[in-house]
Amino acid sequence: MFLNRSLHLSLAGILLAFGLWGCAGSSSEAKKSASSAPGVSGPSGRDTGPTLAIVGGRRFTMRDVDSVLASAPPSIREEYSDPEQFKSLVERLAQQWALFLEARRVGTEADPNYRAELAGSQRQLLMKYYYKNLVRNLPAISDSAVHRYYDEHANDFKAPGRARVRHIQVPTQARAREVLKRLRAGSTWDQTCAKYSTDKGNSKTGGVLGYVTTDSDLVPVLGRAPSIVAAAFKIKEGETSEPLKSDRAWHLIRVDEQTLVGEHPFKDVEPRIRSLLEGQRNQQFDDTLQDSLKVRYGLVLFPDSIKIAHNPPQTPADLFAKAQAEVSPRDRIELFEGIVSRFPNDKSAVQAAFMIGFTYSEELKDYPAARKAFEKFIREHPDSDLVSSAKWMLANMGTGATPPGLGPMGEGPTLEIVPPPDSLKSKP
Repeated sequence: MFLNRSLHLSLAGILLAFGLWGCAGSSSEAKKSASSAPGVSGPSGRDTGPTLAIVGGRRFTMRDVDSVLASAPPSIREEYSDPEQFKSLVERLAQQWALFLEARRVGTEADPNYRAELAGSQRQLLMKYYYKNLVRNLPAISDSAVHRYYDEHANDFKAPGRARVRHIQVPTQARAREVLKRLRAGSTWDQTCAKYSTDKGNSKTGGVLGYVTTDSDLVPVLGRAPSIVAAAFKIKEGETSEPLKSDRAWHLIRVDEQTLVGEHPFKDVEPRIRSLLEGQRNQQFDDTLQDSLKVRYGLVLFPDSIKIAHNPPQTPADLFAKAQAEVSPRDRIELFEGIVSRFPNDKSAVQAAFMIGFTYSEELKDYPAARKAFEKFIREHPDSDLVSSAKWMLANMGTGATPPGLGPMGEGPTLEIVPPPDSLKSKP
């Protein structure tokens, strides 16, 4: 079938191609072809060779295959030069057309989800082509404007200096000076490098490091070495530097090639400048267009409503659920305290006040803090159904006994009324 690695055309891409066929003929012709009795119908447009397949009376030719491959990368198009791959493509196109006809036959076009998605796609395409047509009619960027931008932004088009560097690496400054004397006395660079350089990775090849540039402190192999980069553009080609310090050692460098800072030629940067100016033009046009549409259609935004819609106010119960879901016990306590502070008379605030003591006791094992929280809870909420549980917690704190009437650890109290401690003691 059509599952080979080389066959990259998806169902979506093939159906898009069917849309291209629809553009070649009329939509009514396509419907007629889809619903007509089996038989051979004539091709839409000019004849492009023999019939490759027939489905529901529709004749497929090279024109149909080309319409699918037109947008494919050259590497994919090349793979269809293989006879078997080409045959598989034709077969897949025919199968997809049969699927399209069957979807129409059973009335899928009436599916409300299909119609909603189709309407959304139509809106997007309508806006796309409206804007595309407007931009197409904008005045072109003139050559003089491109030249003027190049002249006015000369510093943006500076070409960095570039130098090809060699080095001899030694452990000390004194050693570097000794090696420098030998070079000045007539020793060849390559022989001296092979004999004295401690960088064994390149000492046998003349100590070649590579290129450095004026817009970077990086030196190949060595990493950041600003003193070496600076020296590479102070000495001339073929000269040797004074001893230079890097993070790893001392160095003598030699420059084989050197290109100083210059300007990129206009012809090299013209496409980039033109693209930049076109972007600026399009942005200015877009801003003007949006402003005009606001006026024409009375566009009004309501920032306060947008803010509320994005972050709707949370009820005390919502905040309590959020606190319960918090993993950190201390963060949970902080959230519970916030509920108590903001909504002191709400049922969720009463539960939150109890949970402060519960979390201190059962999770943090901070019994003094838990005792203080429970005593405050009993004092401020004497009529709460949770008072008996708070008293039980005070009496049994730290004993390992399971608190009665409470949910699993960390989930807090249930909404059921907890029996008083005396009645609990009578249970087996």
